[in-house]
Amino acid sequence: MYSNPLLLNHQLCFRLYKTSRAIIRIYQPILEKIGLTYPQYLVMLVMWEEEIIDFKDLSHKLELKTGTLTPIIQKLEKLGYITKEKHLRDHRRIHLVITEKGWSLEKKAQKIPEALAMATGIDYDNYLKYVKWLDELGDVMNEANKKQKG
Repeated sequence: MYSNPLLLNHQLCFRLYKTSRAIIRIYQPILEKIGLTYPQYLVMLVMWEEEIIDFKDLSHKLELKTGTLTPIIQKLEKLGYITKEKHLRDHRRIHLVITEKGWSLEKKAQKIPEALAMATGIDYDNYLKYVKWLDELGDVMNEANKKQKG
């Protein structure tokens, strides 16, 4: 155990925060080449997987509140990468649909994982190891949240 558990650098939350910010800073110049911000990139990753997704499902999948997600969606729609369509049976619900322009952006984005690897020097085996550790940590934290909520 650390001699002083209240030191900033002894906090798991702060280490994750610093790491997350560092990753986003590495992504930033890579994403600028295709004209996306990091949050826009996350949305497009989902769109390339799903093609059509309900707005609330996207919010849940990215763990972003709808108020945070709305301006991101508006910008991507303005850029022509996605469109909004009303649900056929429930007009209060909105589906997001990837456009042809959105699909063409995927071709440009194919090199992003490789560029990230080159920028960090992380080989693929270590990358997979870090992903596994973070997934395990996320599972632990999600389980703890469930227990707290009772």
